[in-house]
Amino acid sequence: MPEDSGAPHHAFDPGQPVSPFVGRADVIARIHQHLTSAAVSCAFTIVGRRRAGRTALLEHIRHRFDDTFVWAFPDMAAVTDERRWLAALYQAGKDAASARGLSVHRLPRWPDEKPADEKRAWLTGTGLPELFELIRPQRRLVWVIDGVEPLAEAVARGEHPADLGAWMSQLIGPQLGMIFTAHLDQEGALVRLAPLVQPDYTARLLALTLHETGDLLNMGRDAADPELVTTLHGLTGGLPEWTLKAALAVHAQSHGEAYRVEHLRTVRPALAAEAAPYFKQVWEHLSGDEQAVVAALAYLRFERPDAALRGEDVEAWLADSDYPLDLTAVYAVLRRLDFVEVIDNTPNQVRMRAGLFESWVRERIKPAQLRKAGGAIEARPPDPATVRGLAILLLVLLAALLIAAAVNQPSTGPGEVVPTVTLGR
Repeated sequence: MPEDSGAPHHAFDPGQPVSPFVGRADVIARIHQHLTSAAVSCAFTIVGRRRAGRTALLEHIRHRFDDTFVWAFPDMAAVTDERRWLAALYQAGKDAASARGLSVHRLPRWPDEKPADEKRAWLTGTGLPELFELIRPQRRLVWVIDGVEPLAEAVARGEHPADLGAWMSQLIGPQLGMIFTAHLDQEGALVRLAPLVQPDYTARLLALTLHETGDLLNMGRDAADPELVTTLHGLTGGLPEWTLKAALAVHAQSHGEAYRVEHLRTVRPALAAEAAPYFKQVWEHLSGDEQAVVAALAYLRFERPDAALRGEDVEAWLADSDYPLDLTAVYAVLRRLDFVEVIDNTPNQVRMRAGLFESWVRERIKPAQLRKAGGAIEARPPDPATVRGLAILLLVLLAALLIAAAVNQPSTGPGEVVPTVTLGR
């Protein structure tokens, strides 16, 4: 079983060796089982969307697992050339052994003069066996590639033989394992590395659950108020990066007190401003149909905050815009948005996951921007100068109307009072 690093429990202490980490227990258990099993002949691959916590998970298991694992990080700058890549794999192992204080000068020199096919044979028959002997039989070297997509792309471009995945999978054994990560959108491209990458040995990182958000807050000063847990989770949608940032902001704002919802309300404007560039990227990666549905949900939630929204509500809202979608199309889009965790699409209701993103959409995307023929909708930040200009224009128009009304008043008789209007009071 994985071992605890013995780090202090107070996860929000700046002295922690790694950032606070919660959840992923099932994935961590699968990785540990994979790395200790003699029956596997492929890498363990972790996929997730941007900021899902892939790198954080790798960092966490490095500190949590015991020292029988020797972590090695091949230089990804070498992926465009097979000979450089083979040398990078060997060098990564040497660097990892050196970091353990082992005498790597005893290892054989890399055979630069050999052609690529002979280097493969040398690495399999000489380089790796010598390295395994150096690190001792009870330890296992683990090649870690955080972002394996460039290697798959290099195979697709012909910069590596098509059998690279098959050859690397043959290297895996009692003293060598591999862990890869990849972006969810690029998962299909990893077929170029089969059988090294296999669906049965791939785990997808999802957003944090409500319970895991509570676990994160409970790592702080006191047991978290359930209302705070629910509010914070609704604000961030369980997105790991922004859930952690929100928790740290609440911790700082509390100044030694128990965490309260008021602390979260205080830090929300600054958190929203910091998250705006991230949500802009999320928006820009959506299709035109997806943007239209997201905009509809954001405005419907504002207009009907207590309603259990359904696809029919989205269809009706869009019917009044210049971006109508029929119900079949709406439900197809909802399924896609649910898959990438932008929304929660349940039998009872559909809603946006992150309140921060919902607010971002309403602040920057106006219904008039929805145009069926226009493709994706550009997000425009609010322009203070424009807002001020419109306010002045409205005041001028109001003044003109009032003056015209006064001029057109019928003449009055003696003793009648003529009403007047004073602007600015």
